[in-house]
Amino acid sequence: MNSSVKAIHNLRKVAVVVSVAVYAVLWLGGVGQHLFGNPAEKEFDWTASLYLFLAGVIVLLGSKAAADVASLLAVAAFGFVIEVIGVRSGLPFGSYNYTAVLQPQLFGVPIVMGFAWMVLVAAIHQTLHGSGLGRWLAVLLASLWMTAIDLLIDPLAANQLGYWHWRAAGVYYGIPAVNFAGWFVSSLLVFGFLKLRGTNLISSFLGLSIVMFFSLIALAHQMFVVALIGFALSGMQILVWRKVPKRD
Repeated sequence: MNSSVKAIHNLRKVAVVVSVAVYAVLWLGGVGQHLFGNPAEKEFDWTASLYLFLAGVIVLLGSKAAADVASLLAVAAFGFVIEVIGVRSGLPFGSYNYTAVLQPQLFGVPIVMGFAWMVLVAAIHQTLHGSGLGRWLAVLLASLWMTAIDLLIDPLAANQLGYWHWRAAGVYYGIPAVNFAGWFVSSLLVFGFLKLRGTNLISSFLGLSIVMFFSLIALAHQMFVVALIGFALSGMQILVWRKVPKRD
């Protein structure tokens, strides 16, 4: 390894350590605010955007292949575009709009939503990496997994956290059923076209941390069904980790 390559490698390692450290502080602060503090306080709203941004940065830093970085950025772009289409047309998720909590925004959509898509997709892909499942069975399972994660995230994001609002209420914590159908179909498209060659172990841990983040917040607000979904997803991921050999 020549000196320039070594310097870049070391710089990447430092960036990962710093990003993970700040992410961990934000994770603890966010969970602690809901468990022990006053979640109605608005002066820390800006941390939500930083939290999602850092999650995306960590996933990108964990990708060692340039082709994988390009694929992940394509997922982020897809996620952002589908959200723009969603807020403007109501398709494929239903009619909703973002509040001013997550910033900055473009075309009425927080830019970090693209990173949110990327982080979850990377986490699920890595968790199933090397599972030996047929390609389309893996795509189906990954899409169902993404939809299940939305069963956890959306009730909190649309209510307690106030990231967005639904214009027409549904039966599941005010969320219309079409939203979950939209998530499933969109996820099928993402995982159907996704091409990631190498491993990105940090993305799996990051995905688990996000699921646990929302699970604990749901528990703090006594949303026991939502919390149960989150804990079940966490347990399933840990079980899959133990059963699936990791390989490049």
